[in-house]
Amino acid sequence: MESKIPMKMYIDGQWVGSSSGREFAAIDPATGEEFERVPKGNEEDVKAAVDAAIAAQRSWRNIPASQRGDYVLRAGLLVREQLEAIARIDVKNVGKPIREARREVGAAATAAIYFSGMARRMYSNVVDSEQPEKFTMVVRRPVGVVGVITPWNDPASLGMWGLAPALMTGNTVVFKPSSNSAVISAELVRVFEKAGLPKGVLNMVTGGGGEVGEALIKNGGINMTVFTGESATGRHIAEVNAPLFRRQVMELGGKNALIVAKDAELEVAARAALYAAFSSAGQKCTAASRIIVEEQVADKFSRLFAEQASKLVVGSGLREDVDVGPVISRSQQENALDYIKAGESEGAVVLAGGGTYEDEERRKGFFVKPTVFGSARNDMKIARDEIFAPVTAIMTVSDIDEAIEVANDTRYGLSSAIYTKDIKNVFKAIDGIDAGMTFVNQGTVGPEVGAPFGGAKDSGFGRELGEEALEHFTEKKTVFIDYSYGDRPWYFGLPRG
Repeated sequence: MESKIPMKMYIDGQWVGSSSGREFAAIDPATGEEFERVPKGNEEDVKAAVDAAIAAQRSWRNIPASQRGDYVLRAGLLVREQLEAIARIDVKNVGKPIREARREVGAAATAAIYFSGMARRMYSNVVDSEQPEKFTMVVRRPVGVVGVITPWNDPASLGMWGLAPALMTGNTVVFKPSSNSAVISAELVRVFEKAGLPKGVLNMVTGGGGEVGEALIKNGGINMTVFTGESATGRHIAEVNAPLFRRQVMELGGKNALIVAKDAELEVAARAALYAAFSSAGQKCTAASRIIVEEQVADKFSRLFAEQASKLVVGSGLREDVDVGPVISRSQQENALDYIKAGESEGAVVLAGGGTYEDEERRKGFFVKPTVFGSARNDMKIARDEIFAPVTAIMTVSDIDEAIEVANDTRYGLSSAIYTKDIKNVFKAIDGIDAGMTFVNQGTVGPEVGAPFGGAKDSGFGRELGEEALEHFTEKKTVFIDYSYGDRPWYFGLPRG
């Protein structure tokens, strides 16, 4: 059910404790109980990890890309082989239902396999030179040492999104997972270790963002940062990176809109919205936390959606019948309840959920009832802030043009969706919504590894996944080869007498 190996950090090919000897507790969100002790790293540990990554970088980048890809492939296949065991650790660490954990771990394996194949198609290009007997080409080189900082909501898949392309392209990595998902993140490192990755190529330091994360981004040995998390932290990291001219990819928050047109199949749209709003207990940057419905079908959709939300099975993720697990922590639970109170105080109506559970099984864990607000407005706090909990708000609009206007009235721009049979509505949404992704007749969640993932506005910049990863994790170098052996002095001419 959980890892049998004591939880350690991974530096220069060795599993080690913190240099200070400090630890913190890994808590099972379903029970509120400690299930593992995790090393609490510090600046000294970060320096050791960065130094190891720097020392390993030259030899790693000189290994042919195809061979680096083979390491990543072996790691991906190991994840696939150990899917059930890793998924159960995922449930224990972050609380998601086992069915969802299996999909997430499977997606991590798919990402590794996808990027391993890209190692054999890291195409550079040849440019037709302006000079005779001259050859001009563009080659790719790794960026150097990459700091990968990941969140706790999808730790297996999001971890692999950063690790696999960074390693395959010849970079070495210092991995800083969220403290709330350190145990499952260590499983990713273990599969790379089992795949035979040379020491120092991948390092992991666990601990809080204020100490470990801050030490990592301020270490001058890091050449690039990859960060997934909330927007305020992303802004701080960008401020640190700016004077260093450091490359970065930021995948930040979202306040994603799912539009339901009057011609949509309402039952289909409602079922999709359930998963988009409440999978991972709403703890997804792509969660549909705003549902915008045309007024002609708003009442019918709201009743249908609220009724289905009330029937969702909430409990320990290890149960096969559970649809929604706990939120990650007690503070996250309290935060969700505060937002529910704020929604009510501003005039929104709770159509389903709206609190916690008092039964013996769930009262000790961090459970929040899947909550549906009706009569919401886009100026309400529940419609403006990223709540990161199983809370969504239904808003009514007069037509699709207004729906798109409301969808765009947010500082975020990550994901969006529309349910409609009208091709005109489809292309209005594609063209008009300011977001990195628009799903048509699908919920706001569900990116695919072969397509770029990322957002606009406060949702970040840069793209993960797809061939875009190649651009972010490599530098392009132009090479000019003059094979004429001719006298080409250019502007200055030859020295005179």
